[in-house]
This record gives sequence, structure tokens and C-alpha cells, in this order.
Amino acid sequence: MNDAALCLFPWDLQDEGLESVLQFAADSGLTSLFLASVYHAGWFVRPHNPIQKCYMPEDGVAYFHPTESLYEATPLKPKVAEIARQTDWFASVSRRLDDFGLRLTAWTVCMHNTRLGLAHPEDTVRNAWGDSYPHALCPASPAVRSYVRATVKDLASQYPLQSIFLEALNYRGRQHGHHHERDGTPLGLLENELLDISFSFHDIAQAQAAGVDAQPLRTAIQNHLNEFLSYLPRRPPGASETLEQFLNSHPNLSDYLAVLDDQVASLAAEIKNDVCESGLLLEGCEDVDAYDVRLVVAYGMPPDAVANLTRAACQQCTANQKVRVGFRLGFDFPDQPGAIFNAEEARNCVRAAVENGADSVFFYNYSESPENYLNWIKPAIDGSIQLTA
Repeated sequence: MNDAALCLFPWDLQDEGLESVLQFAADSGLTSLFLASVYHAGWFVRPHNPIQKCYMPEDGVAYFHPTESLYEATPLKPKVAEIARQTDWFASVSRRLDDFGLRLTAWTVCMHNTRLGLAHPEDTVRNAWGDSYPHALCPASPAVRSYVRATVKDLASQYPLQSIFLEALNYRGRQHGHHHERDGTPLGLLENELLDISFSFHDIAQAQAAGVDAQPLRTAIQNHLNEFLSYLPRRPPGASETLEQFLNSHPNLSDYLAVLDDQVASLAAEIKNDVCESGLLLEGCEDVDAYDVRLVVAYGMPPDAVANLTRAACQQCTANQKVRVGFRLGFDFPDQPGAIFNAEEARNCVRAAVENGADSVFFYNYSESPENYLNWIKPAIDGSIQLTA
């Protein structure tokens, strides 16, 4: 493989020292850093952080210094994180990359942004009832598309990046893990899937332009959900129980979902066109042709599953796409199937990915992984990297 990356956050650099973290990455044999440029909130446990073990960052903020003029075409504006006001972490890291033999990727969260969603509910995903999901920006919204494109242009123009990893460039579902999120009503798998389908004004307009009438479908989903809720704790007699059954009854749903998929693919293509002259690579998880590198996550998987996942990803890629496989450190207990629990298991998983076609790997993430887990990275990748220009 030609690259091994570590995901990390600017607060790691602030609390543990930029030099210390970059030295750890270099000593571990890593060749790249996936540094968060725009990120959502979360309730983090940070095992080796010397300042604060439990931490909740600001939501939907930027850890670089944006170029304000690039966002004039959209009402959605970036907000600089408090910990980045005095320090542009991307500039600081960029100045030291050569000293440690590292490359830099901007790990950029796109549609998952509660700060912007609360401020601009008209630009969020909405379910069949019309309820806004504030954590989920809508990929069909012109304002959202302009904001995401501006963010990528901003990063690409300011910093010596090898790539930008576009996380969550997709439609986000209802379930989010939001503060005090409630699941007291026992929804079925189908009902959760139907609640994930977006019917924002922007989506309906795009469907209409594509010759797809969204309103009858939206009404059908409303009727199904209302009947389901009225019959609890039983299912309504004769009602669809799976998405496949619902599709058989409402074949226009396939056409509508294709419209939503096209919003994601077209946005990725627009972003690719924006940065093509820079030589910057785009990385992402969605099944779109615009990505130079397809990321697949092998979290909690044993080596045989990693091998199968990697082979499948390579087969699905276009001729010019590469595959990067991700491994999660620090989240699994030893009694969980597939958990990585020592250096040998970590190495076996990396080897399974490389031997089955992976061009690169990444480890998620420095902030939340206990030190013992982080120390498995070096033996896991030792001898597996062949750097290319």
C-alpha cells in the first residue's frame, strides 16, 4: 500500500502538543494525517488527553481560517471554532509536514451540521410529514451545495493537501445520536427506513424536474406510518413489513430514490470539477464516480470479513479509483466478535486488506483510542508501505 493515515482532531494538537502528536505519527510509521477541518459535536471520552478526559466540542465549526469571500453565494457561513481563533491548525500542521515526513488530508464533514441546520431549517432533510432533521443538511439545496463547494475550494486553495476526505456527503437519516434523542416508540426496520427518506422542498423540486411525482409517494409513506403508529403494539394487517414489499406496492419509490442518489453524485462531480486543476484527490464513502479514492470501513471486522469487504470494494470501483480501508481502534471490547485486541490481530486485519487490493488504510481515531491500542499501529503496518510519488 502507498499510504497509512491516522484520523485526529485539532484539540489533540492543542492539548497534547503539535510536535508530540506529529512525532507519534512519524514514529508509528504513518504517512498521512486525516485532520478534521469541519466537524460535528459529540460526547468524547479521550483516554490519554492530559487536559480533559470527557469533552464535547462545538457543533459544526471550522478548525481552519475560512476565506469569507468564497461564501458570498450562500447564506450558510462557516464559524471558526474557539480553539482555532488564535491558531489556524491547518496552517500550523502544514508548516511541519516535511519535518516529520507526513502528508495532510482535510477530513471534512459535509451534511452533518446541527449548527447550520438549526439556523437554516429550510435547507435540511425533511421526512414525509415535513419534519426537519436539524442535524442533516439537504444535498439538493442550492445553498447547501454552494456552502460545501466553497468549503472544499477554501481548503484546496490555502493548504498543501494531498486529498480531501468528504465525510457524510449524503442524506442523513432520522437517527443521529442527538442529545436526549428518544426512541420510546417501537419502530420497525421498514418504518425507520421510510422516515429516513427526505421530502424537502428542494428534493421534491428535483424529482419534478426529473419527471417523478413525489407527492403520491409522500402521501403513501405518511399513510403507512400513521397506520403503523395507530396499531401499535401490533402491525397493521396486510401492511408491508420490508422495504422490498413497500417498493413492490409503490414502484415509483425506486425512481424517487434515484433522484436523491443523483443529488449526491452530481454534487461530488461538481466538487471534483472545482478542484481538478489543483491535482487534489477526493476521498469518500459514497458510491460515486467522482471520488479518486473510495473509503470502506472495516470497523469490528475479523480478517476474513476485511478480505471480503476489500475485494468487493475493488470490484465495485471504476478503473481509476483506489480503495482505502479503515480500522477503528478503542471502541471494541475483547468479547465482541471481530474486535481488534492486540497488535497481531491489527496486523492480520491490515494484511487482509492489502493482500486483497487495498491501496491504503486509515485508523480511526487518535483522540478516542487508548494508548495500548495506538501502539498497535506500528507493528500493524510495518513493512507494508511503499511510498509513491
